[in-house]
Amino acid sequence: MKRLLSAAIIAVTATTAFADSHEPASLTAVNDRFNEAAAAGDAEALIGLYADDTLWIEQGKRVTQGLEGPRQLFEFVTQNAGEVTHTIDHLFVSEDETLAVMIGSVEAVVKRAGLDATGTYLFVLKPEDEGWEIVTDMWHQHVE
Repeated sequence: MKRLLSAAIIAVTATTAFADSHEPASLTAVNDRFNEAAAAGDAEALIGLYADDTLWIEQGKRVTQGLEGPRQLFEFVTQNAGEVTHTIDHLFVSEDETLAVMIGSVEAVVKRAGLDATGTYLFVLKPEDEGWEIVTDMWHQHVE
């Protein structure tokens, strides 16, 4: 876990340009597609944003690889008519545009499950033929 976080920090600080003022449209489109799929209750569209071998880093659990983590979360949220929205607070893109890191805020309300939470997410993304793909998702819920 420490190595993964260290690698992400090194990748961001060593090879990136801070892109808050000039976010690539293709990266903000990932966030837009996430929010649109969440609003539509479309778990498959949410899962479709992820690489098949995604690293899933969930608060209080061991890191997993694959789509099972995102599938469990997004199916729970969509089956319970949850509302989830992401905002982009920071966006870093490597100079050669082979890696991006997106950090933002998340709001999640799943009334049927008594959940009303805010948190922070960190995506590591890589470009693919069809646009950017999430290869790492790390998130945590804020404690009030």
